[in-house]
Amino acid sequence: MKLSISFPPQLIRGGIALCGLAASTLLLLGGCTSIPPVDYARPYPKELPAGQTVDVQVFRKAKTLEFTNTTASPLGPGTIWLNRRFGMPIKTPIGVGQSVAIPLTNFRDEFGDPFREGGFWASDLPDALVLCQVEQAGEGEKPVIIGLVTVQSFADE
Repeated sequence: MKLSISFPPQLIRGGIALCGLAASTLLLLGGCTSIPPVDYARPYPKELPAGQTVDVQVFRKAKTLEFTNTTASPLGPGTIWLNRRFGMPIKTPIGVGQSVAIPLTNFRDEFGDPFREGGFWASDLPDALVLCQVEQAGEGEKPVIIGLVTVQSFADE
């Protein structure tokens, strides 16, 4: 006994169209997860001289970098660097006694890749925060790298 099954051509065309719709939906959703490019992505300035380390304690919270400027002078304008790789510009100085909380995804490396903050839905392991520095220059001076004290390098989960 030979069993033969045939499908009407409308059903076959509908199935092909449904597969095409599913594939295009997946491509569209994949594009939604990309990180928008930034204009400040650049390599770490290794040629700059290292300055002093100031007593500003930096904490890595869930998805932010938090600190208070406890020095006697403003920090910036310049760039905050994490791990000698990820940078984010400071356009307005961080004043004396001012506290800041900066999203970690604002920090980008020279290729535009963000600092991996982690979290429950993250597909990659989070980056550890091991070094935080500020690149700044006074009026008419060459830029210098100022070290900050990293207190908490992993996020509280």
